[in-house]
Amino acid sequence: MTIISLFLVLLIGLMWLKVDGDYLPNTNQLVSESAARADLFLKLKQADLYHQESYLEVPTGVYLQSLSFVSANDVYINGFIWQTYPSTQNIDKLGVYFPEEVYGTTVPELRYTEVHDGNTTYGWYFEVTVRQPFDYSKYPLDHKTVWLRILSTDFSGKTLLIPDLSSYPSTSPGVSFGLDDQILLGNWEINETFFDYKMNAYQTNFGFMERTSGVVPELHFNVVLKRKFVNAFVVQLIPLLTVAVLLFAILLSLTKDRDRLTISGFSQMAVIGSVSALFFVVVISHVNIRTKFPSQGIVYIEYFYLVMYVIMMLMVVSSFVYHKDDRWYSQFFRHDSLLPKLIYWPLTLFSMVIISYFVLLY
Repeated sequence: MTIISLFLVLLIGLMWLKVDGDYLPNTNQLVSESAARADLFLKLKQADLYHQESYLEVPTGVYLQSLSFVSANDVYINGFIWQTYPSTQNIDKLGVYFPEEVYGTTVPELRYTEVHDGNTTYGWYFEVTVRQPFDYSKYPLDHKTVWLRILSTDFSGKTLLIPDLSSYPSTSPGVSFGLDDQILLGNWEINETFFDYKMNAYQTNFGFMERTSGVVPELHFNVVLKRKFVNAFVVQLIPLLTVAVLLFAILLSLTKDRDRLTISGFSQMAVIGSVSALFFVVVISHVNIRTKFPSQGIVYIEYFYLVMYVIMMLMVVSSFVYHKDDRWYSQFFRHDSLLPKLIYWPLTLFSMVIISYFVLLY
């Protein structure tokens, strides 16, 4: 049984390692301004939005200095965003807005202007809290893509936002750019950052457009994050492992031998009291997780809590029935409940293997 248990632990560990490192660079990301321009015009043609009249292409770049999760779905971001216009244009405010902003923070503040080759670059400092849907079903082995959705304030559609990729040292797949080197992400690590265009549908003409529906390409700056698994393991899984070990210790105390009963002090009420104390420990930890993701279904680690609840209920039931010799289940508790003691770890770990496979890999 020890070998089986160790094998099951190995299976769980291998699944964790696979999911934790199972991120591949996004294949749709833009790696050069020429590629971005070609992708944008292709999407405009596919959406039947491309016309022969001239467009104003505005190079737009982003540099983030801070990023933090305010709640499960709200992310606070601050940093710089810059745009380059022909010097003949008079620019007095930021030419973009963030449609997913949920809190009124600060008005973008112009920090610098630079004139070069007949163009002027305007750099704005901004703060914004955006609300986005995230999938936490694999917590604490989850990856998140936080995006900054950037739309032009020109509703006519004649202004096109082109990512200013030449302003970064490298924009290759898998590379992180546009982030402060000293940025603190808490429980997260950076996989990569990238620009791309995503299609979005508007079911209105806003009172002046010719069409009332269709899809429009929108510029996104994306930050791909991976949760630091070690932190979650210490906070969430070690307490669960400790509870499992203590429950096994209670199971080992099940005996019909009077001498061993005297030494161990075992009794039905002692089992109920011990399990009740462990139950409250598990419940408090479980509630703490549940409050983090109120709108999410059952997340991966919660299934481990459900396993602990089942084990605790079985432990209490066993304390009432293990000493009865004339019942149909008496064979299960022969030799001082040897069978339950032998299958405790294999059965517990096997249930976790099944849960891990279907939630993480299936």
